[in-house]
Amino acid sequence: MPRALLLVCDGLADRPVRELGGRTPLEAARTPNLDALADSGITGIADPVAPGVRAGSDTSHLAILGYDPLKVYTGRGPFEAAGMGIEVMPGDVAWRCNFASVDERLVVLDRRAGRIQETEPLVEALGSIELPGVEVELRSLGYRCALVFRGEGLSHRVSDTDPHATGVEVAPARPLEPSPEAERTAELLNTFSAMAHRVLEGHEVNRRRAKQGLPVANYLLARGAGVVPELEGFESRYGMRGACIATTAIIKGIARLAGMEVVEAEQDYLDRARQALRVLERCEFLLMNIKEADEAAHDHSPERKVQVIERIDALVGELLEFARDNYLVVMSDHTTACSVGDHCGDTVPVVIAGPEVRRDGVRSFSERACASGGLGRIRGMHIMPILLDLLNRSEKFGA
Repeated sequence: MPRALLLVCDGLADRPVRELGGRTPLEAARTPNLDALADSGITGIADPVAPGVRAGSDTSHLAILGYDPLKVYTGRGPFEAAGMGIEVMPGDVAWRCNFASVDERLVVLDRRAGRIQETEPLVEALGSIELPGVEVELRSLGYRCALVFRGEGLSHRVSDTDPHATGVEVAPARPLEPSPEAERTAELLNTFSAMAHRVLEGHEVNRRRAKQGLPVANYLLARGAGVVPELEGFESRYGMRGACIATTAIIKGIARLAGMEVVEAEQDYLDRARQALRVLERCEFLLMNIKEADEAAHDHSPERKVQVIERIDALVGELLEFARDNYLVVMSDHTTACSVGDHCGDTVPVVIAGPEVRRDGVRSFSERACASGGLGRIRGMHIMPILLDLLNRSEKFGA
């Protein structure tokens, strides 16, 4: 029976870029393998969640995997925590955090502290913080980290402390509902944030970075509070063993909470493609996420995004043979526009290749080319039903 590989290129889609002559990075990049895939498959465009909705990587991946984010999504925090190896449990409140740089007035100077990587000593120092009646757990992956409060009387209905901008003061957490649990949680988060700031200010890592002229990681900005969502296990839902290869905690966390096997990704793209083929020898379905195109767009760098796309194209070249007898889906999870430096609600291109797809007339893989493809305009939630039908695993509806 054929197998399926779903390659989600994070933030791959874009808007026309002036510096690229009015082309998108996908249109400007040299992509012979992606174009060959489009030529042999069926293409279309997708609204990851719904038309015009600026989807996050979490909500879009949930939708693409067939879990309705409008029903199951409570916040990004639990996925981030699970992806970093924290065993989140019912009742826990989890946040996604960044190590950030602030000045003496708590004005945010850099939301990522220069994309600091040496954060393990900082996390270890923050382990000394104690809060009344609450167990605190913190893990990091570079400047990103996950924070979990475990205890009675907590609520995820609290606002972010991350102002989502530089040049403004850190935002105090506030309850988003008039409940004692939300008020207590907001107070606890503000207490933790203040204590963490004092610990980080005097840490050796930051003293050394200051001497080197590097941004210091002297604050934790928290956002995306949530509780563990109820996700039906992937295998029981689809009758397939599922696995995931990703480098980001959020995607690993979604896979873990869905009961999928999580495989640590090879760093080299070509090695990662070969790794995917090995994993597919024991699993019927593999989700593989590639992050770097999204990061380039967040940094307003269309030239770097073009370079990433060409590396992705080389990876796809390693998978073309797989798509002769199996199914390969390549898509973006959302548009990240270089001009905006953030996610947009624009559609994303999709291609599905495999032994029994109805080829259309599209010969290249890009936002505008795929708009005329045989899939038409679909939603993220449609990907798994379409794929299950091609795999002859779907159930008949009606007599």
